[in-house]
Amino acid sequence: MFDFRIASLTTLILLGFVPTVDVTPSWADESANDKVSAEVTAVADAAAVADTSKADKASDTAAEADKAAAANPNNPAANPAAERDLEPADATKHWKEVGWPLMQRFCVDCHNADNPEAEWDLSSFENLDEVGGGANSMQRVLEMVRFSAMPPEDADLPTEAERKQLIAALDQTIFAVSCDLRPRPGKVTARRLNRAEYNHTIRDLFGIDLRPADRFPSDEVGAGFDNNSDVLSMSPLLMEKYLEAAEIVSEAVVIDPDKVEKLDEVWPSDQLLTHGDLKVGSFFGLFMKPGGVVWANFDVKLPGEYTVTVRGGAAAKGVKSLTAGVFNNRGILVGTTELKHFGSGGSGSSGTFKIQLEPGKQRLMATLFDSGEPLEIGKTYRKDFDNLNPEWAKKAEQAAKTPLKPDRGINEDEYSQLFRSLSVKGPAVLPDSVYPPSQKQIVRKTASRKGSSWKNVDEAAIECLRPLMRRAFRGPVSDQEIKPYVSLVSSATERGESYYRGLQIAVSAVLVSPRFLYRIETPADDWKPSPDDLIDDPSGEGELNSVALTQHQLASRLSYFLWSSMPDDQLLDLADKGKLVGPELQKQIDRMLKDPKSRSLATQFAAQWLGIRKLNQHEADTKQFASFTPTLKEAMIRETESVVEHIVRSNRPVGELLTADYTFVNAELAKHYGLTGKDLPKFDGDNFARVSLAGTPRRGLLGHASVLTLTSNPNRTSPVGRGKWILENIFGTPPPDPPPGVPELGETKTAGADATFREQLELHRADPACASCHRVMDQLGFGLEQFDPVGQFRTVEGKLPIDASGELPGRRQFNGAVELTSILGETETESFARTVATRLLTFALGRELTPADRCTVDAMVEKTAKDNYRFDDLIVEVIMSRPFQFYDWRIDETGLTTTATVTSAADHTDTELN
Repeated sequence: MFDFRIASLTTLILLGFVPTVDVTPSWADESANDKVSAEVTAVADAAAVADTSKADKASDTAAEADKAAAANPNNPAANPAAERDLEPADATKHWKEVGWPLMQRFCVDCHNADNPEAEWDLSSFENLDEVGGGANSMQRVLEMVRFSAMPPEDADLPTEAERKQLIAALDQTIFAVSCDLRPRPGKVTARRLNRAEYNHTIRDLFGIDLRPADRFPSDEVGAGFDNNSDVLSMSPLLMEKYLEAAEIVSEAVVIDPDKVEKLDEVWPSDQLLTHGDLKVGSFFGLFMKPGGVVWANFDVKLPGEYTVTVRGGAAAKGVKSLTAGVFNNRGILVGTTELKHFGSGGSGSSGTFKIQLEPGKQRLMATLFDSGEPLEIGKTYRKDFDNLNPEWAKKAEQAAKTPLKPDRGINEDEYSQLFRSLSVKGPAVLPDSVYPPSQKQIVRKTASRKGSSWKNVDEAAIECLRPLMRRAFRGPVSDQEIKPYVSLVSSATERGESYYRGLQIAVSAVLVSPRFLYRIETPADDWKPSPDDLIDDPSGEGELNSVALTQHQLASRLSYFLWSSMPDDQLLDLADKGKLVGPELQKQIDRMLKDPKSRSLATQFAAQWLGIRKLNQHEADTKQFASFTPTLKEAMIRETESVVEHIVRSNRPVGELLTADYTFVNAELAKHYGLTGKDLPKFDGDNFARVSLAGTPRRGLLGHASVLTLTSNPNRTSPVGRGKWILENIFGTPPPDPPPGVPELGETKTAGADATFREQLELHRADPACASCHRVMDQLGFGLEQFDPVGQFRTVEGKLPIDASGELPGRRQFNGAVELTSILGETETESFARTVATRLLTFALGRELTPADRCTVDAMVEKTAKDNYRFDDLIVEVIMSRPFQFYDWRIDETGLTTTATVTSAADHTDTELN
């Protein structure tokens, strides 16, 4: 049997992504290549040469549209407008006159070269040029001041007016440093499909949800997401998994009819179950008196037409023939056939007929009638056959255990009916249910077959593979690219394998091609760098020039952002025509967000942003919380995903995630929450339904058990953990790691300690090194103390009443989760919108954001503010942004280079291929 994995491995060896992505495994040395036959090497080499062509050869129409989109002055991605009023020179002046004096007064005393508290030295930030090197630090200062986390309470505090002045100055300065010129879109590494993307792509490519990537190693996480191109490496183990998955998928999506297991059962006389008076002949089978019955039990897997054959005949002298009647397990006559006298040679005769059988356990019972006796198919002649007389079955099973000995002196006139065998074979034609939906999609044309030889293989294979490769590679494919895959089919048939097996091998090759496994973005063939857009590459290796995505690259970015899957035919067709621009692009975004596949924004984006994926690894003390079952844990995750999905589909304001007075629960989670009343829906199985939270202590994400459990310890709550989660995921201002030497706070009270946990935290905050972060973080966590470690509401802990009061900077006091979420919804919606925008852009680009990307985030927030920061509006702003629609391409003295260079197979020596 041809080992496809050797050929596909050779293809991958010959294709390397250099230097950022290297798909060549360390173990792929010459010894591995030695195993490859000359024919396979030639096929793989041809496939590699074809596969190294540009990742996207769009049609002329699409290429023209790409140029037009990049040059269009009305394209917001091509010409982003600055969203700040001050020019760089004015910002410099404003910073020195307003911002720097405030920073000196309130910040530099504690953060200077001599006393860099928390290892922060802000004394060098007087000049704008010097600030430019520390834009990230400036952003962090802005976040801390904006939330009143700094200066600390024991320091000289600014008035509210002074705090706003400092915030404005910092904001304008950062914008002037990072956004005074056209923002750089950033370099993007060739992106390997992560596990979720691979599963979804296989599902949408073939219409079968096989989930082969569930068996892959876990993807690494970068910048909070597992679609980060810089950490999606290709290990030897993962490569092996890809090869295995390609074979599994190809054999599932293309069925070889010759390999389908059919029924072909023969029951000779000694294996038939019997009822009646009989004798065993020495050579000829079973001789029975009239009225005797034989039967066989069997399983049918496929519906269809089956051929039943009965061998036997008349034994009595002068009787020329008998009629064999075959009944099903309900006693209904299903077929008849004539059996002649068995003759002196003992051969008897055989008769066949066709019957329809359905999947399941079947029984065929045969008896012989006198010829000429009228028999009607579908009629019940023997009621005792219906479901088989239990007494018969019992005796037949016992008789089978003690078979009769052959009898040489049989009176054939008395034992006048002979049974030699019963057989069933089929189905004659495979039912449509055998074939997956992908069969018709892929096998658009079948090569002609004569015996074991196949004709017109190449012609048929091209018709099958061209549309498949266009979808799998997410763009046009040339004849030269298709040719190596067609040769895999023809080679298979020449080896004596079927045309369908050849297609399976070709499909496997498609699934291990870099054009399938990676999203590779390279300029169009006729692209030329723009001298006006050249800047020095910070790496020191040449210069950078911005490149607009081609239409097909844009289609892929869209689909993997909104669906975590491949573009559908509608997107690809529009890209072919160069129409994925302007109003049509907006129309497609709207369509995609309404598509059920957009649920991936909840399961992939939100689940990682909010951290609820980690709940799968979280354990609670089951002795203390017996209700915390695996199914409840899954329901907690699904609740949060469902709320996010609803807000996306309905284009609700992002602030509703904080303040929503509704949620989605199933029966188990409703019970966990203590939800009762006549308005509670009747849950059907494990289905989720929307319920009102009016009159309950829950609002928004901070009332979700997923968040409350995730941020707790196994046996007690963690105000610190919950407060940290809010700072990181709501405000987008994760607290820094504790300074070196600061001991961790014990989250469990010592034995006999009288102090409450709140009092212990007060002592912890007395440490100056801890106070700046814990001053806000702990207060946020206290507001959620009404919920226990698995998210159930409580009013006491032990014998002590719960104190859920707290105070945020600006004397914003609250008591309990509802008041806390109300304050956050009223005063921190912009901060939350900025967090959502930042995380959306990070997820969409598949990389960590740069300081320049914050300009894009600022613009997104400002543009969506007028309509209350609606979720879909933020998504649209991400897609229309320059970083989403452009990328930086590196140019050196020798010409073009890129972060994902594809090495041609021609670069390898003959020695490597032998």
